[in-house]
Amino acid sequence: MNPRISPRRQPMEAASVRIRLRDAQTRLDSAELQLGGSSPHEWKHAGEIAVSAGIAASDAICGHVLGYKVSSDAHRDALDALRSASNASTAKHLDALLAEKSAQSYGDRLPTHAEASRLVLHARRLVDAAVTVVAS
Repeated sequence: MNPRISPRRQPMEAASVRIRLRDAQTRLDSAELQLGGSSPHEWKHAGEIAVSAGIAASDAICGHVLGYKVSSDAHRDALDALRSASNASTAKHLDALLAEKSAQSYGDRLPTHAEASRLVLHARRLVDAAVTVVAS
């Protein structure tokens, strides 16, 4: 497939897909480590890293299936691409993470452990989906 590439789409070859998948796995490992801490600051960091892990996993899925990743400030573009590359069930995890992106990265509210855990779980589901897709 040779997708029409625009400034909002960056082409991805197999090597780039593998790099983004490994990025996703490494970030998820870091998020899970931070989630194991006892401080709300660690949990906030876990949430922030979980968002980043989910985005990297989504990039890997889109890159593998569509041949590009979305590079846009509009989260809807990334969600639409992931739905196209995968399914609505997988995209719901990215949607949940993107909804918390600003709060986790720039906000001054500390999450509860349960809130951070939900974000890490969404990231886990996306990373697992990416591993499955890329292995196929």
